[in-house]
Amino acid sequence: MKNQDAEGNTYYDVYFLHSADGATNPFGEAGQDWVHTTTSDFVHYSEQNSAIAAQGGHKTEGWKSAWTGSVITSDGSIAGTEPGQKVAFFTGLKKTDESQNTYAAASTDNGKTFTQVLNEGRPVIEADQSENGEDFRDPNVFYFEGKLLMYVAEGSVLGVYQSSDGVNWSKADETAESKVMPQSFYSGRDWNESNQPVECPVVETLRTADGREKQVLFFGAKDDAEGETTGTYYTVGHLDENGLFVQETEVQRLDQGSDYYGSNTTGTDDISESNDSIIGLGWVGNWNYFTQGVHSDQEAQSDYAQRLGSYSSARTLTLNNDLSVSSELVNNFGLENQRSYSATADAPATLSAEKQSAGSDTNGDIYLLYDLPHQVDHQYAKINFSKEGGDYDKRIYIDIWQGSDYVRLNLDPTNGWYNVKSYSAELKNGKEGDKASSYYYDGKLGEGRGYSAQTGMEKTDEFTIEVVTDRSSVEFFLPNGQVYTVSRFNTSGQQDLKVLTEDGSNISAEIEISDTAVTGTNLG
Repeated sequence: MKNQDAEGNTYYDVYFLHSADGATNPFGEAGQDWVHTTTSDFVHYSEQNSAIAAQGGHKTEGWKSAWTGSVITSDGSIAGTEPGQKVAFFTGLKKTDESQNTYAAASTDNGKTFTQVLNEGRPVIEADQSENGEDFRDPNVFYFEGKLLMYVAEGSVLGVYQSSDGVNWSKADETAESKVMPQSFYSGRDWNESNQPVECPVVETLRTADGREKQVLFFGAKDDAEGETTGTYYTVGHLDENGLFVQETEVQRLDQGSDYYGSNTTGTDDISESNDSIIGLGWVGNWNYFTQGVHSDQEAQSDYAQRLGSYSSARTLTLNNDLSVSSELVNNFGLENQRSYSATADAPATLSAEKQSAGSDTNGDIYLLYDLPHQVDHQYAKINFSKEGGDYDKRIYIDIWQGSDYVRLNLDPTNGWYNVKSYSAELKNGKEGDKASSYYYDGKLGEGRGYSAQTGMEKTDEFTIEVVTDRSSVEFFLPNGQVYTVSRFNTSGQQDLKVLTEDGSNISAEIEISDTAVTGTNLG
């Protein structure tokens, strides 16, 4: 949430869920609370504090665990608040039956904590409104035509509700079910039971370069038919007269990677106010392996092995004229120890110009352009590939190693397809760990080949890839505004970087590489 201090300097409030019982028991008896921190650059963060207690509200009707929600600034219409107060609407598990309900609490310290419970600590809207009577979480609240709207994740649908005071809620469309159905947010894909649940809806208004204003619906889901793991998707459209989303484009994945979920954005409280761009953050994690008992098999124990993931780098999100969303790295890292290299297959920037043995995911021999061992694990690299006399028509590889663990990007510039495969010994932890490791390693392609995606890039003689690494993630910023994020579990503080190609002539790769001033956004 964007804010300003007394001197008029811009900063952002960041809230995330914390599980006191740790990654292997995230829904334990201690419950979950909201943790708060602030940042002005999405690199350096203030000391963390608990913002919403894991248990609170009414003695019996209050909550025993605080889950995801949203924060808005009161215009004075929210019952019990003054204009300018920050108000959090969040999912809480009711103390009596653990049902998912929406609670509200106001802040008396400008968003640091939310201790002024509204509606006497009782739910402002309850799970009996849900499509399936069970799933009723992740409320996204904003102003719409003089009232409040709330989008709630309800299993396979999104419920939409309205309120004039933030405490009493009713269906936004009083003449119908008031649900946004899968065909209205998942067009272009086949929704089925295995894709459930839809989660974490966020609606923002973005303006294209040619001046059109559109609503963008971001949400969490997966596409089992396409072999995609859980991730953040988006679709573009508009809100109807009742505030229900109407899709105009087919759904697309915001981040192509296996580990970018539960994302949220900056933006405006009033949906009628458009943004040229917004900033997005995502959870670097995946329920399929983070809760299976991440462990360290190396001498240096990981201090985040029992955390349920971390945050991604911040991205600036813009809406293109073709109604696709592009992501650009917010690069405020404070780069240190900068160095540059230039290499060709005939004159690599390594001690050896020998061909590398062909692997199972290659078309033939590959040439080593760079071999940069013993690097720190927190780095930013910008790699520009080019070829004289024609299009770049052979695959390139970017390898990031830590002992036996690795992440490899394999990109074919002739058709824009790429795959990312990865291996982590930290996920090999008995029967369940083997299952988690397979999900991480095998991916949708199987046999250890990971996950694939399409950049949409056309044949070209030049393209650039940015790589951001820290101890818990690797992020590839690809041509045409795409990003691929994958988690990792670095325990040594070091990594080896290699760049390879299948083209033995007329190609070059220039690399600018820097250490970042911080080791990662490991909030939690």
